[in-house]
Amino acid sequence: MLAKEGIRGMILDTAELGAGRANFYAKLPGTGGGRAIALVHHMDVVTATPKDWTVDPFAGTIKDGHVWGRGALDMKGHGIIQLMAFIALKRAGVPLTRDLVYVGNADEEIGGLGSRTFIERHPDLVKEIEYVLTEGADTRVEKGKVRWFGIDVGEKLAWWKRMVVKGTTSHGSVPLGDNPVERLVPALNRILAYDTPIRLTPPVDRFFKAQARDATGQERIWLSDAAAALETRRGRAWLLSEPERNALLRTTITPTVLKGSDKTNIIPQEASVELDIRLLPDEDTVAFRRTLERLIADPKIRLEPIGDVAPPYSAPLDTEMFRALERVAGRMLPGVPVATPISAGASDRPYWANAGPICYGIDPYLVELEESRYSVHGNDERLSLKNIEFGLRLYVETVMEMAGGRNGGTAERE
Repeated sequence: MLAKEGIRGMILDTAELGAGRANFYAKLPGTGGGRAIALVHHMDVVTATPKDWTVDPFAGTIKDGHVWGRGALDMKGHGIIQLMAFIALKRAGVPLTRDLVYVGNADEEIGGLGSRTFIERHPDLVKEIEYVLTEGADTRVEKGKVRWFGIDVGEKLAWWKRMVVKGTTSHGSVPLGDNPVERLVPALNRILAYDTPIRLTPPVDRFFKAQARDATGQERIWLSDAAAALETRRGRAWLLSEPERNALLRTTITPTVLKGSDKTNIIPQEASVELDIRLLPDEDTVAFRRTLERLIADPKIRLEPIGDVAPPYSAPLDTEMFRALERVAGRMLPGVPVATPISAGASDRPYWANAGPICYGIDPYLVELEESRYSVHGNDERLSLKNIEFGLRLYVETVMEMAGGRNGGTAERE
């Protein structure tokens, strides 16, 4: 598609990433008035089971005013919106003062290998970039009302662990007293019964204060002063009652993958459980590991790491890009407050930020909270055509605001 528009794209890192995988890079040259803006997305998606969907999850079906398919929200749809903006600016002949870069990375869903490889192997391309816009954030839409527009400025640390225990395999009808499943289950129960400490970090406090502008009554008071609310029984219960707020106020431990025997009548030699642990950004990992080992309380169970721990990520608010996003959001969503959430999930942003660029996560669409909650990584993921149009406008206006020359966003609005 870019070649048809006279834009050269580069397929990169195929040897390092393996068969069927690659990174992608393209650039619209600017006049040199500032360092580049990069529109970055990941091209991979999680798996989908076709029988659980009402449409083919990989067909990109357009139905009922939506594009249906795995990745519509996370994040092929976002990447295509970025691509449309990239092409629209080229077709319009906009004289950009900054280079505009388009990057597609592989393998974000399994540890960020694509972005890490791109950053390590192409420092010459990365050093040109001042700002990265990529996936985020927590723009909140409930019952058709946009409660706030989110600019994601941080995220928790994905600190995945596997609990493994070995035993003695035998026939299930004659237990020998060394069944690894029987050792694993009580230890897992102790971990699940553990109430991780509640802690209000400064970015989350700032996020809650932004939400307070949209709240009323007692809820507004609690959000405006979350520290005080957490000291009261009712305030604490309310703040923790919403899954997203709860996840931002504490480290979470979620068991996901359980493995034992693949036969009902065979005691396995090994049993394991994988834990999706999301640490608060400033959590002491050494101390938290000691806590886990104390809860496990079984020397035969060992903790193994799964993947790498991303570097900490926190973006500043006093930048030209942040102010541009605020202005564009203010025009497109008049009266809607701008909030600065940190994400409970993981992304490629920490790797990019650690390499130098300032990274912000945005949602270039307005999707109902419940729909987002259950369709991202769930069944029947979809994105409306109206939201694709919204995202295209958001990206084009933001780039024009930052790099559109003297007229900037004004020319685009006209």
